[in-house]
Amino acid sequence: MDNVMIEPIDQFAAVHRYSCKKYERTLHLHNNAYELMLFKSGNIDYFIDGSTYSLRPGDLTFIPPNSIHGFFTKDNSPYERLPLHIEKSYIEKLSTDQTDLLKCFYAFPKGLPHYHLNAQQMEEYETHVDTIIKSMKEKEFGYDIKVKTCITMILLLANSVTETNNGFLTDISPKVIRDTFKYINDNLSEDISVHSIAEHLNLSASRISHIFKDYTGTSLWNYIISRRIQYSKRLLCQGSSVTTACFESGFKDYAHFIKTFQKNAGCSPGRYAKNCKDALISDLE
Repeated sequence: MDNVMIEPIDQFAAVHRYSCKKYERTLHLHNNAYELMLFKSGNIDYFIDGSTYSLRPGDLTFIPPNSIHGFFTKDNSPYERLPLHIEKSYIEKLSTDQTDLLKCFYAFPKGLPHYHLNAQQMEEYETHVDTIIKSMKEKEFGYDIKVKTCITMILLLANSVTETNNGFLTDISPKVIRDTFKYINDNLSEDISVHSIAEHLNLSASRISHIFKDYTGTSLWNYIISRRIQYSKRLLCQGSSVTTACFESGFKDYAHFIKTFQKNAGCSPGRYAKNCKDALISDLE
């Protein structure tokens, strides 16, 4: 599997993962959910939207919908993390006029999608996640209220951290990978191809394809398609027509764009644009 995998979320999903094996590199996105992830242990590199970072225990990552990301295990060191995925509509229902719980996902500077928790904050986050998992499994009386309370407390913690904690991470991607992503980002609307990227980098097409696949677990062309869908979604939410979003995001075939978008987003571009418009109106009311 060399595609960027799409993992939709139904309302929310909480997991406490622990393993001692090295995983193959893969990239994925959540087309309808935000993700918080507390990293506890392991020898891990964290990839998001073209940049790679080394994580340390206590790092909390913030991942908006449609961000292409993945975790690269480098050896068999004990690996523990606690991801929490939450649909936007679910977070909005927990928010109030005074407290926008989505704010934390847009509080960090570009390229710094993480903050560091102290021991007390880590314990608080872990306790809430474990309570969510236990409650969803046992479904005791009042479990739904307990789950909502825990998710709310985690989001409040995440928002408080972004206001008081200035994190800093450096992109550790190899230069050839950074140059590849820069070329893609700079030419996303153009008629780019694996061959044009290879020519720009003064490498053969087979060589850059191999390097990219080995580093990300995803083929270079499939990554380009995923990035174009990302960009088309942004254009649609900004009010562009479906036709404009298609060609501005680099697709040359309208029918192919519609089919690819539907597969990625779970709905047509027109429906996606309407949902964005409805959400904007709701926010203004």
